[in-house]
Amino acid sequence: MRRISAEMARPGMKLVRTIYDSRGYIIAKSGDRLTGESLTSLNIYGIEEVFIEDARVADVPVQPLIAPELEAQAIQAMRQLMTEHQGNTSVDAALLDELERVGWDITRELFPEVVGEINTSGCPSHEDYPFVQPVKTAGLALLLGKRAGYDMNQLHGLAMAAMLKDVGHAVTPGGFGSAAGATSDEQTPELRRHPLLGAEIISQYDRFSPDVAEAVYQHHERWDGSGFSEGLRGQDASTFARILAISDSFYDLVSARPERGAFMPNEAVEYVMAYSGEFFDPELVQLLAANVPLYPSGVMVKLSTGESGVISRNTPGNFSRPVVRIFFNKRGRPKINPYDVDLAHKDYQDQLIVQILKK
Repeated sequence: MRRISAEMARPGMKLVRTIYDSRGYIIAKSGDRLTGESLTSLNIYGIEEVFIEDARVADVPVQPLIAPELEAQAIQAMRQLMTEHQGNTSVDAALLDELERVGWDITRELFPEVVGEINTSGCPSHEDYPFVQPVKTAGLALLLGKRAGYDMNQLHGLAMAAMLKDVGHAVTPGGFGSAAGATSDEQTPELRRHPLLGAEIISQYDRFSPDVAEAVYQHHERWDGSGFSEGLRGQDASTFARILAISDSFYDLVSARPERGAFMPNEAVEYVMAYSGEFFDPELVQLLAANVPLYPSGVMVKLSTGESGVISRNTPGNFSRPVVRIFFNKRGRPKINPYDVDLAHKDYQDQLIVQILKK
């Protein structure tokens, strides 16, 4: 299995993972061969990458932490709940039931053990950002919470806090439209009220523990006290909120925004690490670095030797030094017999990944 940029996809390539659009609907199914029509759909719906069959890496698993169909269900539930809730200070109980149900299904994906890699792709659409980004945030928050030792009930609360973190935007001027187009530095005083408004909405429902509303209220706080709503410093903000601060920022960075393109996953991880101890809890940043691959399995990369190949395996705890299956020599000519290079091994410690390739 190999991931390639959607712009490099060609007719005849066989999909090994179903493709969903940003609304959670199926564009093409696993096992389908790409056609001119399906390639047009990829472009229309802003799909950034696809997973294709490649005999050279048939043994390379690219297993997602959260099943794509569950992520799609959560996005659909979020869209329905948030759209129908816009302008109201309460949420339809039936829609909240559906989001909670999907939240439980997503949480169970991490039990009894964590299997697979977190999906590090963001949201390519500005319009869909308010519905997609919170679901992506929930997946990473769950992973960090699981590694921090939370039980299933705690993790479900964390997932709900992540998905509902921006519900307060529904009752701010301009609603989700203005929120989708605002960067964290550009948020107006009205938009900065959304954590308070969201916490007030969530507090109406006994089904949620106080931790959920508290995390929603505090998710824009920063470790050095420079955030909002209260300017809390360090551990004065709840652990839930500190996890959301990292997860929210990561998926904001890997998503296309009005003022910039999407960051690559390795760039987003490096950004969070650069602000460790300033914006983010240093211990939680270390959890991120130990659990989020800089270079996801199946991605084509170029080494400092000039050779290129596909990430065939990541080593937990050492994600910056994966195993690369070499396909091409430094002149770009195909290797007759591809072979693996373990960058964590002392024999290859002088070799670096210098570029992520789209092909």
